Order: sequence, then C-alpha cells, then structure tokens
Amino acid sequence: MSVAAFDPREDIRTAIGYAKYIRGEEFSTVSVADSRGDAVFLPLLMPHEAHSEKPAELPYIEMRLVSVPASTMNIGGDVHYSEAYLDFKISYIVRDYIDGSAFGSRVCSEIVDKIMENRATTNDVLFCEVIDDGREMFEGVAGNPLVFHRILQLKCNRIQKKS
Repeated sequence: MSVAAFDPREDIRTAIGYAKYIRGEEFSTVSVADSRGDAVFLPLLMPHEAHSEKPAELPYIEMRLVSVPASTMNIGGDVHYSEAYLDFKISYIVRDYIDGSAFGSRVCSEIVDKIMENRATTNDVLFCEVIDDGREMFEGVAGNPLVFHRILQLKCNRIQKKS
C-alpha cells in the first residue's frame, strides 16, 4: 500500500455536519441561532461547490485546504506524518436578524464546539484542533451589500505506515 495525500475536509464535514435540505438540495450543515433565536443552517462547502457556475447562496462555510506539510518519521522511511491546515471561511450578509460580527462569532463558536466534540473521531484524522478562532474580512462594492467573512483555522494530524 502506498501513502495517500492527506485531505481531511470530507471526514470533518461528515463528523461535524448535520444533514439538512436547503432549497431542495441536501447539504451537510452547521446551525446557529440568529439574533431572534431562529436556526440558520450554513452548508459546509468545498471551494468548487462554493464557486461553481451556480455560486452558493449566502450564508455558507467554505472549507479550504491551505497547506499540508509532511515528513518521514523514521529511518526506514515507512512512516509518514502529515499536518493539514484548513480555513473555514464563513460568508454572510447582514440582514434582518443576522447581525454583523456577532453572527460570525456565533458560527465560529459552534464550529469550535463541534471540532472539540469530534477531534479524535474522524476516520482518517489522528487529531484535529482549532489554532485560530477567527479573523474578519469584508468585501463590498458601492451599491451592493457588504459581505462579511470570518475565517477560522484548523490543524489536523495523521500518521500513515506504508505496508
């Protein structure tokens, strides 16, 4: 068996997501309450899903693979260690009951909680931890709504033995 490239996004999406139909399509989602207390479901999307020909509707969470440093763990060269760094980019527009920075903070808190609950239970991941609770970014063009982004960063570890 050869060593496989490490991309834990699908395993994490399965572990922390909740299946929900949105606009007739099934998504793995994370839910938080808006300022009124109603549930808002944010789909967990891969970049190709968020930026396809039919772009995803806001709000959503884009799971981006940032970097995967790897190394050989022993002299024999048959143990491979990988760390995957992931960004969870939460994108939303302020509207009725979805308030500015507070909404992004609630989504980050929910993801952190789900990661902590499932940090060692995913199939292909030895361990997963949140290494940055989030930074904010904004994008907007005059006349269009301001899009808020809150980016949360994870680090996942895996050890493989080549057989």
